[in-house]
Amino acid sequence: MATKRIECQGVVLAATAYGESDKIICLYTERAGKLSVLVKGAKSRRSATVALSEPFTFGLYRLSAGKSFYYLNSGKILQANMGLRKNYDNMVYASALVEIVDKSSMEDEGTARIFSLIRKALHELSLTEAPLSVFLGFLIKYLSFMGYRPMLPESDEGSYVFLSDAGAVEADGAAGGEPLDGRDIYTLRHLLYTSLDKINLEDLDKATLEKIYRLLKVYTVVNLQLDNIQSLQLRM
Repeated sequence: MATKRIECQGVVLAATAYGESDKIICLYTERAGKLSVLVKGAKSRRSATVALSEPFTFGLYRLSAGKSFYYLNSGKILQANMGLRKNYDNMVYASALVEIVDKSSMEDEGTARIFSLIRKALHELSLTEAPLSVFLGFLIKYLSFMGYRPMLPESDEGSYVFLSDAGAVEADGAAGGEPLDGRDIYTLRHLLYTSLDKINLEDLDKATLEKIYRLLKVYTVVNLQLDNIQSLQLRM
């Protein structure tokens, strides 16, 4: 039986040492979803596969299917996103992004739409001076693509609270939840409907931005059923 071979674009979500010289990478691909890929010699600095196995790398990967995972035959880097390593905050949010995707995705499952979102978000995080805004924009879009879009009112007028399992609902009759004002609702809608490269929260006060971060973080953990988001514990 012929070995299955595929060529696909992918983003490295994580890398784990395997044996003395190899790595297994978690690769989110455009065509085949999330794959586990064995990269021979990736722990050697002289290996041509080192850069292809680094987290955040966007590249073209040529793979062969094995019994337990795929094998990397060759590839080329399309975008290394090296800018992420120049700023601590950008690195933290990029790490949280790939952690969330890895933990909430099943092997051999995924969509081209989510792949494109991951690729664009990492690229923007490598460039931006406002990484939290980009991360929150990614988060609310990713939740929506995964089927957990938070409820948001069409207008920022009215009395609403944010529930960790539903989003913004009318305060009248709601059990618990955190009260939302007009600015909170506007910010959530801006993050959801604005492309990542156009998000602009420069005029937003820090307290409101932190509130939105807290609400979306809890909403993400609850709806994606995550134990935690370990990378965000490094946030300063």
